[in-house]
Amino acid sequence: MTDLDAEPGPGRGPGRDSGLGPGPWRVLLVDEEKCIGCRACSNLWPEISCALTISEAGPERTIKFPTAFEEFEARIAESLAEVCPTGAISAVLSDELPEEESFALTFQLARCRRCRTPFATKEEMSYIRDRLPEEIQARSSGESWMELCPSCRRSAERDAVSRELIVVRSWAGR
Repeated sequence: MTDLDAEPGPGRGPGRDSGLGPGPWRVLLVDEEKCIGCRACSNLWPEISCALTISEAGPERTIKFPTAFEEFEARIAESLAEVCPTGAISAVLSDELPEEESFALTFQLARCRRCRTPFATKEEMSYIRDRLPEEIQARSSGESWMELCPSCRRSAERDAVSRELIVVRSWAGR
């Protein structure tokens, strides 16, 4: 007999061994309409980021969230909610354990305009673009820096600074 075959008991939902004791639990709610897949929730200390599973396969990013935390782990759930830039994550107190142990959201990744490497979700790009002052984008070097991965962005900025330095030095020698 496996844990999945065991009769439901304290901390066991139908068909799964949750490993969680009796409630109350912090239930994690993620608004799929607000989540942009930015991974801000995964950039916390290891105890929190290990609660999430993030995978990037080809042009997709999948984030797997746990549905519930025991009360002593409440700070993990609350921290996930605190760092979310869009307010997509919330943690509520519940006496009932959710049926599912986890849930996943999958996002399409935008590809770098230069090297074609997938690097950010399309929702993340829109979120940033909507909030970024135009004067910052105007300082970019030719290609829109928003459409470049971090590596190509650094390279483009390095090229722009090099060009400026060459122009300045050529004027200084006259």
